[in-house]
Amino acid sequence: MKDSMGGSLKFEADFFRKSNNLSVSREKKIRSIQVRTAHLLLLLALALLTSWMIYKAASFLFTWEALQVHSFRLRNQPVFAGEEAAGILRRSAGNILAMDLKALRAQLLLIPEVADASIQRALPDTVEIDFTLRRPFYQHYQDGSYRLLDASGRVLGRQRLAPDGLVPVRADGDPPMTQIAAFSEELRPLREQIEYVSFSEPYGVELKLRGAPEVFFPGEDDFAGKIRRYFRIKGRLTVDGAAIVRVDLRIPGRIYFECDETQRGNP
Repeated sequence: MKDSMGGSLKFEADFFRKSNNLSVSREKKIRSIQVRTAHLLLLLALALLTSWMIYKAASFLFTWEALQVHSFRLRNQPVFAGEEAAGILRRSAGNILAMDLKALRAQLLLIPEVADASIQRALPDTVEIDFTLRRPFYQHYQDGSYRLLDASGRVLGRQRLAPDGLVPVRADGDPPMTQIAAFSEELRPLREQIEYVSFSEPYGVELKLRGAPEVFFPGEDDFAGKIRRYFRIKGRLTVDGAAIVRVDLRIPGRIYFECDETQRGNP
């Protein structure tokens, strides 16, 4: 009987011990969950506070008068499209931190005269822009003003007065600039001597030099070399006193010329 009672007491003791352990474990889990929840709420509150502070700081910076763009520092600025560039810059002015420099550069590159633009912020209120410009090479008189074109034939701008140092293009209406511009590098060595350049089929480039009565058709290459060789032998050409008005240099090693019969000398 004693063994029975002892076993019963031992069973009850084990039962209460296990029950107590379960209760303690459950309380620990509850406290652990409460602690984690408190931590999460604290972290959430800190995140919200940080976000609010960032928002307020950003709002302050984007509206701070000291960071509003007050000037543009331009280097090598456009000559013919200065007003157009100035209009783009005026519309782009605002907070220097919020300014979209890529979008501003894209707008400036739409100006034909602008080949490239490097843009930097100079805090607190200045934007610096370095322009790379296309230079005029040709000029074409049309409708009371001179169109200025680069070596590729792109129109860069207009002006009323005749420009100096540019190759004049002669054409009725719009000149065939694609065909002419294809020979810009051939024309470059003769640039200061050219009275005008034109294009006509089937002769191609037509070239007139200042101080020379002839019109040249130099073909497709070595313009300067061909014309120099012509002038070296010009005095030995037999033309019976007539003035040479056209010189065809399109075929290598040959010179064809046309004279003005009305100026032929009397025998």
